[in-house]
Amino acid sequence: MTPEEFDALFDRHGAAEAAKDIDAVMATLADDVEHDVVGDPDGVLTDADAIKKRYLALFDTFADETLTPLRRYYGADFLVDESLFEGKIVNDFLGLPGQGRHITFRLLHILETRDGLIGRENVWLDAAAIVAQLSSPAT
Repeated sequence: MTPEEFDALFDRHGAAEAAKDIDAVMATLADDVEHDVVGDPDGVLTDADAIKKRYLALFDTFADETLTPLRRYYGADFLVDESLFEGKIVNDFLGLPGQGRHITFRLLHILETRDGLIGRENVWLDAAAIVAQLSSPAT
């Protein structure tokens, strides 16, 4: 894939997440996708229903979120995307109550593609920044 094709695919995926449109999210994923949010107790998911459940839980956790790309690196069949997440955490996240707090953290996606779709999505969160913001006293 070209960088432009990667950008279009990942931007469509991100727009579907922002719209909380599970069908549009799933349409960007290959049928045999591996979905790995590093540190998630459910581990690497390959079952479509389990992946939907993970996304729906995230949709219920985040509000008013934006994802701003910082850097992207491209290979023939992979994309590395570093982004900045900003938004409210309205439910528990990483085992901590969100309490509607606005937080900011960096996020790294490593995507592998097959046939123009995401075949593997590996997500790394800046857990230290998340925990520090959610566990600090409310201001």
